[in-house]
Amino acid sequence: MKLSVKDVADLLNVSEKTIYRMIKNETIPCFRFGGQWRFDRREITSWAEDTREFSYQTAVNKPKALEQEAIPLAEFIKRGGIYFDVAGVTKEEAIANCLIQIKNTIPQIDSQRLFEAIMIREQICSTAIGHGAALPHPRPFKEFTAPLSSIALCHLAHPISFAALDNEKVDTLFFVFPKSEGRFLRIQTKLLRLLKDESILQVLKNKNPQDFYEALSEKELEIFGDNL
Repeated sequence: MKLSVKDVADLLNVSEKTIYRMIKNETIPCFRFGGQWRFDRREITSWAEDTREFSYQTAVNKPKALEQEAIPLAEFIKRGGIYFDVAGVTKEEAIANCLIQIKNTIPQIDSQRLFEAIMIREQICSTAIGHGAALPHPRPFKEFTAPLSSIALCHLAHPISFAALDNEKVDTLFFVFPKSEGRFLRIQTKLLRLLKDESILQVLKNKNPQDFYEALSEKELEIFGDNL
């Protein structure tokens, strides 16, 4: 269901001015439709669950430039790596196996504690975002921030049930390792928007890293401009 700025302001009990500020700062999932800003109710519900545990000011106010690492998402993914044919027939197995592989690239993560925190978040609300993708993450990130933000992209060996709202099985997982909670919200918002684009979804399914990096960078620049 598509929501207007007024709808979301009423839902979050804030002013419309605050919602426009959040749009400008790219800290709330949104998209353009007919020249107007619109919101997906399911994304706003999941986003609200995440931000509830974070400082409200983090979500509303524009973060300081020095904290924001103005880097394209493709570069974050190059830091975290792309992994193929990750085994698992259940959500738990797939997430656990992904974290084991990611630890080889990002050794500082505590894969067991992170797994436990992610599964607690999944019990609250599935992190599936539709079109066969999910963004498993803990709630909150206080104990799981990293010196440099990165994203790990995992392609599963077999699609698995993820309680997705579109009932589609998931075969692609994005794990965000943010420098700060504010950075996570910013990355999450961009990923949610970019993974709605058919061209990005198609190149993602083709599993060619270089093509994906190029397509993601071009689409991010097209949608968000120089304000990365």
